[in-house]
Amino acid sequence: MLIFNYIDICCNDDNFGGDGIYIPKGCWINLNRFFTSNISVATLKQQEGNNPLIAFLFKGSLEMKIGLARPGYSFTWLCERRLSASDWGAAELSLDLTAFDDGTLEISFLGLDESALSRDVITRASQPIDSDTILYNFISPTLDLCCEEQIYYKFSGSNIYYSFEDSCVHMGKDTSVDLLTYFNAFSACKWGKYTNIRNISAYIDFSGDADICIVHKDEHGERNLYCYSVAASERDTFELPVGNYPETGLVGIRIFARKSSMLFGGGWLSSDPETQPVKLGIGITTFKREAAVKAAVRRLSTAIAAHPLYSTLIDITVVDNGQTLSPEDVKGATLIPNKNLGGTGGFTRSLIHYQETGRHTHCLFMDDDASCEASSIFRSMSFMRHALDPKTSLSGAMLFENIQFQQWENGAWFDGGCHPLKHGFDLRDAERLVENEKETNRRIYGAWWFFFFPVAEAKNYSLPFFVRGDDIDFSYSNDFKVISLNGVSCWQQDFKTKENAMTVYLFIRSHIVHHLTIPELNCSPMKILKMLWKHFSSYNNSYLYGTAACLNMAINHVLEGPSFWEKNMVPVEILKKIKDLSACEQSVSYTLEEKEQLTLADKNIKTKLFPAFLRKVSLNGHLLPRCFIRHTPKDMVYKWMMPNKNRVYMRDQVIMIDELTLKKTILNRMPILFFKNLFCFIKTSLLMCVSFKKLKKIYASSMKQQRSSVFWKQQFGN
Repeated sequence: MLIFNYIDICCNDDNFGGDGIYIPKGCWINLNRFFTSNISVATLKQQEGNNPLIAFLFKGSLEMKIGLARPGYSFTWLCERRLSASDWGAAELSLDLTAFDDGTLEISFLGLDESALSRDVITRASQPIDSDTILYNFISPTLDLCCEEQIYYKFSGSNIYYSFEDSCVHMGKDTSVDLLTYFNAFSACKWGKYTNIRNISAYIDFSGDADICIVHKDEHGERNLYCYSVAASERDTFELPVGNYPETGLVGIRIFARKSSMLFGGGWLSSDPETQPVKLGIGITTFKREAAVKAAVRRLSTAIAAHPLYSTLIDITVVDNGQTLSPEDVKGATLIPNKNLGGTGGFTRSLIHYQETGRHTHCLFMDDDASCEASSIFRSMSFMRHALDPKTSLSGAMLFENIQFQQWENGAWFDGGCHPLKHGFDLRDAERLVENEKETNRRIYGAWWFFFFPVAEAKNYSLPFFVRGDDIDFSYSNDFKVISLNGVSCWQQDFKTKENAMTVYLFIRSHIVHHLTIPELNCSPMKILKMLWKHFSSYNNSYLYGTAACLNMAINHVLEGPSFWEKNMVPVEILKKIKDLSACEQSVSYTLEEKEQLTLADKNIKTKLFPAFLRKVSLNGHLLPRCFIRHTPKDMVYKWMMPNKNRVYMRDQVIMIDELTLKKTILNRMPILFFKNLFCFIKTSLLMCVSFKKLKKIYASSMKQQRSSVFWKQQFGN
């Protein structure tokens, strides 16, 4: 244990000189006053065992004492040592912590003569960086993708900023930048567990004069691993060795400028050899989103071409389901015109293409706006090149496109419903970053906005769902080892704002089939009905009668058996039917002036007597006489709040506002539609219970054929 790894190098103390601690003659100095955090015995034993070595440089004549403070116990001295050296020398003390499990160390020095402790600072000579050793580079914010600076850099001091114009951090004297952030920290727990990387270094592209700390942070706290000083009158590159890193939490770097400096970039290095070659094929599926896919291909192909290591190892394929693009529109990518078989058919087409080339080891499914950092792809490439298990796959996190530091999910698992992990995390918070890297014991699936997987392990294609649920089926029908990794993510529109009758129809029918075909769900008819009732009642009770009707239609279509899917690979007639059923939820544009006339329905309407009981027995007010219901033509709810049966209860109307599209939907209380939907749901539910065993058997026998390349090539017309 190096004492100065716990010292705050920005400490403002008369006895601290930046490079060391001055200990006057006859004066006791307790080092704990300089520490960034107390030295926990439990953490120290976990990191270094029962007999850690206390090490430091000193000069002079000192009396050193180390003690232990524990709650509920008297203070305990552990050791004492007298030290003397006329010039700088190293000292090491061995502690025996075998008998102790908690408490914090107290380290004190008495100056028997004028003495000092020195920070073991190494001024690194600049040296060229071998691009083959770069695991990944630091990422900086950009105006066109994300300028939420705190998930890239955190600044301290008034005279420091990131310049979008010259792509560097300008640091004034006595300012600092923290790169223990979502995009720039090193995930020690994931790289240590899933790859062969055992030794790392950081490097920086820098000019100026600064102290640098390599910092480790996990659930037990934070400590400095190493401290360095760098100085360069002109722009230069410095390697900062870390060596064997602790395989928990995150490792990051903090730079403290002693005078005006500039940080141009940097990253993480390792000379450990790769475990497998990686040749990546990116599959992008699009349907009449020409502007988005053109911009995405242009941005990605430019970044790939400029990469010193991966420029020849990554290919892009665009599957055009709308057949509205030409090869000139997506220069740098292979264009494949395709029938509109949805995202399922498009992504499957790109996977089969890469399998047939015989050159690609891995595939990456991405959305057509490719709203991710290109460096997320390069980081994934490095991770895969060093993966220990050939089945390793990466599922990119989803961040909100409107609140770019907030996370929707960092992976998800399915048990009849989708369960996003680490939902709502603020990725500017370092404590959240550590928690974000902790894993669940659940088997997660790879969402197709960013799913990086080995081609050889894709032995089954997804069932023909068109869209929604195909990524769940694909992950659970193949033997992928799906994990997530900090900095591997993309920005997407909030799922709640995209929800409508069509998306509900699509995800409900796929969810039912998941129950019938995924063995590990151990499905029963009651489990399916419980899932269906939860969704149906939430929509039907919230005046979303069209959506509830479409949910009933989804159940009926699944009951038709596997032949239904083959007959409706391109669901034109179904989409028309959905439009008809959901006519009562038709949206129209609104103006800001119109919105200002509305009142947010942020409170539930309650009856004076037995409010909860009355709401339940009246089927959320649908059995109440019209005279009981409030006339509320100006009551408003936001789309992200719906479905919400409590907000509509006792109201004859609510106006649902979508702030992203500037559309409004007038939702009226309609008991006739409510009961029509309810009776239809009861009928289809009974049919499902009666035919459950037969249905499960039919789907089990057909799914192998529908997941085959022969089946899909027939759909493509090959």
